[in-house]
Amino acid sequence: MREVAVGKVPVSMPVLRPGAVIHGPKAMTDTLLGDFASELSRRGFNVAGLIQRNQDVGDGCACVMELVDVASGDAIRISQDLGTGSNSCRVDPAGVAEAGSRLRAALDGKPDLVIVNKFGGLEKSGGGLADELLWAMSEGYPVLTAVSGRLIDDWLEFCGGHCDLLRPDEAALWAWWGGQRLYQDLLFGVGDGEVQRVTRGAHWLLVEGPDGCGLARVPRGADQAGRPLEGFAALGLKGLAALVQSTDLFEAALGVAAINAHYNRPDIVAGDGNGPNTKGPNTNGLDAFTGEEGRVVCVGSFPDVARRMPRARVIDALPSADEYPAAAADWLLPGCAAAVITASTLANRSLPRLLDLARGSRVALAGPGTPLTPRLFSYGVEILAGFVVDDPDGMADCVADDATPKRFKNFGRQVALRRPE
Repeated sequence: MREVAVGKVPVSMPVLRPGAVIHGPKAMTDTLLGDFASELSRRGFNVAGLIQRNQDVGDGCACVMELVDVASGDAIRISQDLGTGSNSCRVDPAGVAEAGSRLRAALDGKPDLVIVNKFGGLEKSGGGLADELLWAMSEGYPVLTAVSGRLIDDWLEFCGGHCDLLRPDEAALWAWWGGQRLYQDLLFGVGDGEVQRVTRGAHWLLVEGPDGCGLARVPRGADQAGRPLEGFAALGLKGLAALVQSTDLFEAALGVAAINAHYNRPDIVAGDGNGPNTKGPNTNGLDAFTGEEGRVVCVGSFPDVARRMPRARVIDALPSADEYPAAAADWLLPGCAAAVITASTLANRSLPRLLDLARGSRVALAGPGTPLTPRLFSYGVEILAGFVVDDPDGMADCVADDATPKRFKNFGRQVALRRPE
């Protein structure tokens, strides 16, 4: 792969405070954390850690306790069979020591997430996996654990209060994981291949990969004067997509277009993304919440927004007399009933913050630059309203001629994916 000089250093992910899932005596936190770890691993993140698994052996005997290595799936027994009349602690120190050794070795791989299934009585007293927890936190790794309600004070003393206390549900885990990581999530799903062409106009970019075309709007303030495209095309699709992590706005937009060239293929599935390969219906994101009661916010002054969403509060970087400035997002998005956010916020990296502000509300990401992938549902998006190019040659000419999105429909179609209930 040839190299191309990027204008700025890549964006680094923000450091996460340790997350502690607070639970009652009967909560199934082992399953919750295990499922979360499995999903992140499936998407491509490097997850290290240990999840407890208890096996009922029947006949009135105490269950067998194991710690499962989330990376390898190996199970390490941490309980001793002391007999039915014993009141001694059943935890096997040798098993815990082996588990701790496995976890310390896994940290050498610089994981994206470290999971330790719980902070319990042993850790409270400085035993168990306390040293491994402290080491992972001191090294700045995102650490996730579970803490019984009766041990909250001990946990806060253990971590010095530097933590986030989480509800025991999936949505809380994804909210803690954070929207900034959606960029890496999108990149993990992009396959490599030859970039057939890169086309730019004054306002839009098009990248054609081996299986489809992707669009992205050039952000305001992006410097593209005199920048040749040949070197970018030589990066290949995955290398070009990785530019979404650049702090150079033009490069980031190229990265978004390459990401869309992978996800917005002509055989994209409409609906929830789990059905057969069928062409989806024409769907406009501005129509997503037409019957919604309460405050509806539109981030981005879409064409025809006043007619399609007459009740919406419109936020734009260059607002008209009836619109709000970008700073208004801080008070209009929290508590809104629904929000439609322009996909242009992907390239300028304002999308994660906007999703945080709108958390708990119904959210649609809309525009030709929307990646049509269910990966984004986990970050708080309910509806993805994007665009699929059916005529690459016609669309390339359209972009080069600085045509408006109204002409795009001659060379493709709008498609929407909805998060499964």
